[in-house]
Amino acid sequence: MTTRNFFSILSLVTISTFIVSCEKTAIEPAIVKAPSTLPEGNRIRIHFGTSTYMGCMYSFSNCIWIGWGNATDLHQQAPGFLFDNGDEVSADYGNYFPLTADFTAESQTGVPPQVLHSGFYRFQTSPDGRKTISFSDANLQPIAPLVNPNNPQDNLGQLHNLAMQSIYTTKTKAELEAVNYDIKAARKILAAKSVQFLETEADVVINEVEQNQIVSAALEGNYDNHQAWLQTSSLSANDRKVLGDILDIASTLPVNSPEQLSAFVSIMTELENGLVQNTTLDNPKLVFSAVSVAKYSRYYWYWKCLANDESASRPDWWKADVKGLIEGGILQALVDSLVAALTK
Repeated sequence: MTTRNFFSILSLVTISTFIVSCEKTAIEPAIVKAPSTLPEGNRIRIHFGTSTYMGCMYSFSNCIWIGWGNATDLHQQAPGFLFDNGDEVSADYGNYFPLTADFTAESQTGVPPQVLHSGFYRFQTSPDGRKTISFSDANLQPIAPLVNPNNPQDNLGQLHNLAMQSIYTTKTKAELEAVNYDIKAARKILAAKSVQFLETEADVVINEVEQNQIVSAALEGNYDNHQAWLQTSSLSANDRKVLGDILDIASTLPVNSPEQLSAFVSIMTELENGLVQNTTLDNPKLVFSAVSVAKYSRYYWYWKCLANDESASRPDWWKADVKGLIEGGILQALVDSLVAALTK
């Protein structure tokens, strides 16, 4: 074989190899991830409830009315109500109504304005078997105020808990049981309910691309290890350190009694107030949102236990909320926490 022929053959082999190689390593089109929805706290407007002469009471929203439609004002020294729909109230609130901020109640009966203190108010049963509630200190389990106007993202925590209250129901549990708690099917059901609630009640619109991303996302079992997932988050090193330190403190605080919950809320509020003075944050909205959701979510899960006479010992589902928020905004926070709780 001549040298010329040898190099001709070698060239053909090289070209063929290049073509085959290109076919094997074809680059797939890049998947564009939709940005996560995280509304500004001061833009959140919750439509749930109706303001009356008594005004708005803080309970998992920035304006919720305690009358539940067909309650009768008992015209007592302390505001009190008698319910015709006791089963509905019991399903929603169990044994306690959570008042998350002090509230000044005005009266049209000549009774001076009264300050109703934050905490859990116990429902009672009237002599004829109907459900009643009296907002008197005698029926109060005091809890530090959950609402903190110093946190610019406080409304996001309120919105989170109101959505949880609307979605975490017997009906939802039955729907997940019907699909045998299949994770993908459960995420689709929970995402649809969350999207509908956010848009209907708070004008927070989630587009279809983002919704599909969150349905397809996986809830990893290490959500309780916040330092591990923070290291892979999109937060800057500085913000990871700031949020990680706060979550470290929160994790050391037990919440197995109303008194411990109150201490937890007080400490988290102090940390929020200190965070306001921090001018080094690279993404303050996300950090403030994460701290707000951490505080509100842990409050919610403890209240659910107490209100339904369940054990206060629960997994760290509130960390699933925070992890979801960091990774995928308010929708993923809701879906991840609900999946952790309902498919356990």
